[in-house]
Amino acid sequence: RKRVDLDTLVLDEVDNDNLFKGGMFEPGAHERDLGVYETRDWGVKVPPRKNSIEAMAHLLNGGSIFDDMSSMSFSMSMSTMMPTVAPSLSPTSPPTGLPSSPPTVSPTESPTESPTDEPTFSPSESPTTSSAPSIRGSSAPTTSPAPSVSHVPSISLVPTTSQEPTISARPTISSAPTPINCTDPATREQFLMEVFVACSGEGPLNDPNSPQSEAADYIINTDPLSVNPCTFTDPSQFTALQQRYALVVFFFALGGDNWLINSGWLGGTSVCIDWFGLACNSDGLVSSILLSRNNLIGQIPPEIKALIGLELFQVIENGINGTVPTEFGLLQGLIGFDIESNEFEGEIFFDEIFNLNNIIFFRVSDNGFTGTVPWIDVVDSFPDVVQFWIAANRFEGSIGKQIGQLQSLESFFGYNNSLTGFIPSEIGNIDTLEFLDLENNLLEGTLPEVLYSITGLSLIILTNNSLTGTISTSVGNLDLLTDFWLSDNNFIGSIPSEVGRLSLLENLLLEKNQLTGPIPSEVGNLQSLNFTTLSNNLLTGAIPTSFFSLPNLEILYIENNTLSGNIPTEISNAPELRDLYLTGNILSGEIPEIPPGSLLTLEELLLSFNNLTGNMPSSICALRNDTMPSGSLISLHADCAIPPEPPEITCAVGCCTTCTGG
Repeated sequence: RKRVDLDTLVLDEVDNDNLFKGGMFEPGAHERDLGVYETRDWGVKVPPRKNSIEAMAHLLNGGSIFDDMSSMSFSMSMSTMMPTVAPSLSPTSPPTGLPSSPPTVSPTESPTESPTDEPTFSPSESPTTSSAPSIRGSSAPTTSPAPSVSHVPSISLVPTTSQEPTISARPTISSAPTPINCTDPATREQFLMEVFVACSGEGPLNDPNSPQSEAADYIINTDPLSVNPCTFTDPSQFTALQQRYALVVFFFALGGDNWLINSGWLGGTSVCIDWFGLACNSDGLVSSILLSRNNLIGQIPPEIKALIGLELFQVIENGINGTVPTEFGLLQGLIGFDIESNEFEGEIFFDEIFNLNNIIFFRVSDNGFTGTVPWIDVVDSFPDVVQFWIAANRFEGSIGKQIGQLQSLESFFGYNNSLTGFIPSEIGNIDTLEFLDLENNLLEGTLPEVLYSITGLSLIILTNNSLTGTISTSVGNLDLLTDFWLSDNNFIGSIPSEVGRLSLLENLLLEKNQLTGPIPSEVGNLQSLNFTTLSNNLLTGAIPTSFFSLPNLEILYIENNTLSGNIPTEISNAPELRDLYLTGNILSGEIPEIPPGSLLTLEELLLSFNNLTGNMPSSICALRNDTMPSGSLISLHADCAIPPEPPEITCAVGCCTTCTGG
């Protein structure tokens, strides 16, 4: 049975502040063999991106990189490394004991004199005196009595009951901090490790076989770029380093050495220059990763969270396994997420995924995901989703009526799951819907009448469910419909003549139902029709001759009905006919001769189990590809078996390929 390739939607790049220059979100891995979907561009507005510093700070939830590193490493590199003024009032040696005389105490006044410039590793302000020692004070003493001290640092004094200061610490203080030598390899490595730990934590970096350790070793010892965060003067440099580290981890975690194309990766350039499959925005942040069909094998590492500018992620048809990292939920600028045709498992609808409020293209088909679809969360968190593709997984449960609130939805692919219940009538509220494919599920009930009011629909595929009812005459309203698949259900009634108004219809599949009545002659109006199967129903009447005037008809399966009458002589008029299945009807009369040069594309002609009589025409036998060079006929079935004697159809030697007893 022919399945014409329908390899999915081609999507052009979005030109949003030139974010996607050099990057293209490819056709999806919608693995159906259906035909060809039309090209359409992204056509969406991308929400403004966060400032890179704010985004990174949010990403690390409290600042593993910017709270820790900006206050520690960055400040070290900016101030501690190259101090310009030594503390003016610091003692030159540590205090050795108590003051020689008790301090003057005033219950209402603050100390009369305190250091005006502190040592590098002491607090920046005087401590607040309290009943317990306070090492990090935030203001001048507020509790009396308080000592007045000028010759020792205030942080070393703790009031006692005798109002005499006690030395609680002995800071080692020099006249100036020791400058940090940024050219020292050990210093560079220390700074790099701070960045890596901020992104990965210590655990993975303690495992010498982890991709995190491999990435750290590469950047420290091998990377031609020789990044040295000790010399950084701007926070954006830390962002770039962490981004580079995350991508190197990604490379090692997914077997980058064995990718089909890995040009530029681990090279001595910025990740925005020549790293295959990457594109960056104007801020130097990676905005797209497009590595489909590239032999990526392994698990996506959690360091993906560091790619705070990511908007498009597409890795279809690889060997990626495991679960989807929850860290994807931190990439709130993501609009295109396509991981189809991999080996993922577990949950995809985890809590964090619903932080992706800008998602427009959500494609997770053909994996091993389980669970139910939380439709309330989908509607609340993906309000602008255009493509919702969850096909070929192991999802269960019903389709929530909330789906009707997805007012931007254009395609919903949920086929090859275990979805149950009814198709909600609320789906009729989605005026934008164009593609609906729910084949091979456990759906029941009738087809909502409101579905026929979505005039933009071009594809309805509901094959192999348990749907009932009739095919509405309103089907004629769907004048953009190209595919109408209702096979393997329990539909009853007749095929409405209004189907003849579907001038763009290419594939009509209604087999294995309980349809009755004649095939409407209006099928002759379907000038785009390519593939039709009406087999295994209860259809009656003659074969419409109008079928054979259709210029694009290749496949016509109408076997196993109760069609009667003769085989139309008009079959020879079909210019592209490839397969004609008439088996299992009550056709009678002789098989018509065909003019020379007719039916040269015909490959299969199945006429068994009818009431046909006479000889197989020599003009048809001549189509056998082993007897007529220009013929294509491979399979020719007829009731030519003996007994009876003579057979119902007499075939010349070498003509019929299969003889049955009618």
